[in-house]
Amino acid sequence: MLRRYFSKTVIMVILAVTGFYSSTQAQTATFRTTEGQTVSLSDLQGKIVVLSFGGTWVPLESKELPALQKISDRYSARGVKVFWVSINGSREGARNFSSDANLQTFAQRNGFTQPVLRDPDQEAYKAFNLDAIPTVIIIDRQGNVVKKYVGFGTDPGESYSEISKVIEQLLK
Repeated sequence: MLRRYFSKTVIMVILAVTGFYSSTQAQTATFRTTEGQTVSLSDLQGKIVVLSFGGTWVPLESKELPALQKISDRYSARGVKVFWVSINGSREGARNFSSDANLQTFAQRNGFTQPVLRDPDQEAYKAFNLDAIPTVIIIDRQGNVVKKYVGFGTDPGESYSEISKVIEQLLK
């Protein structure tokens, strides 16, 4: 009996520690934009943040990026920041390499005009415990991940509606 209690306690402590570590990593994630600026999640505390992790080789990006722009257009005046985070490689010869200029062109061609963030070594991707792209995460004003959407539906309107519902709740 005591042994089972001890085992459960150890497992709960391990889960709590790893969850806290992931949360801490996510809150301190720092990205570079395709224009060379730095964006740190810690600097965005107090704002609702939507991060969409993806890559130029993902077919659904052509549906996702216009919906993200629509979300940005609707909520930016209310303090919501929307970013597309490319996990494309940043070094020539790297797997799925894409230059800053190519990423910016790709985003604009697909209707997204907000800053494009880079995560070429997938540090933030891993800190958020992601395992598929595209994945949209919504972070509240305190820096907590409140929602994660894996994939992007074939109906952009439905995905837009789901994300908007979460944002509306957070804005209350």
